[in-house]
Amino acid sequence: MAKRNRGMTKQKYKKWIKEGRGQGEGKDYKPWLTIQDVPSNGVVSREKSWTVGRIHHLLSRLELNYFYVLDWANSVVDIREQYPLLPMERTIEIAEDLGIPHPRDPETKELTPITTDFFLKLNKGKDESFCARTVKPSNKLTKRTVEKFAIEKKFYDEEGVDWKIVTDQDLPKGLVHNIEWIHNAIYLEFAPNDLDLSMIDSLAESLFFDLLSTNKSVAKITNEFDKKVGLSIGSGLFLVQHMLATKQWKTDMFTKINPSKPVQFEVNKALV
Repeated sequence: MAKRNRGMTKQKYKKWIKEGRGQGEGKDYKPWLTIQDVPSNGVVSREKSWTVGRIHHLLSRLELNYFYVLDWANSVVDIREQYPLLPMERTIEIAEDLGIPHPRDPETKELTPITTDFFLKLNKGKDESFCARTVKPSNKLTKRTVEKFAIEKKFYDEEGVDWKIVTDQDLPKGLVHNIEWIHNAIYLEFAPNDLDLSMIDSLAESLFFDLLSTNKSVAKITNEFDKKVGLSIGSGLFLVQHMLATKQWKTDMFTKINPSKPVQFEVNKALV
């Protein structure tokens, strides 16, 4: 099998621009880089977001973790990953002004666009704004990495866009774990075969009462619930995940949820 050519060239740059990469918004946005465009030497993933409803291309475990946090946040209304700083001529000028070498492709040595991990649209009340976030493990903030970030920062300063670095130290581990645990449960395609939306609506109140009236573990209560109402094992636990994912129920999302232990839930009265 021929080796996939991942190097950046002038021809590829023009082709990607023509394809609309790095352009659009919401469901129509096309990331500059996809998981097929980078070497697979770590965790890469494709995740469908609640916020936008499209597949996002995430190139590291840290990107995935931050994506979960963004997808949970009510103020985030658009997530654009692998967002290119275009036109590239501007970042070249900024690099020259700062006396910093502009990034080049390691294979072809051609100048390559700088990308920001996440470009976000926020909506807080009546206020709409944009911000840019670059994620990086705290132990990988090398001198060269910081130089590249200086180019990013100046680019966004000129655009009037808030830009910050997010490291692994900034992400609440319990929140990330819990969102990952419930994330797919918002989609009924992942539900047990005998569980549909009408059943969820009719069974949720009964399951909530069972969870509220005993100090047993979530797993034990949901297993007993499955047997009581004649559902396949795992249906009740999925129902818990779905109600949290849709924010119809609340719990302390910053404390790691362990189904083998009791968990306190509340009905989200704001949605009732």
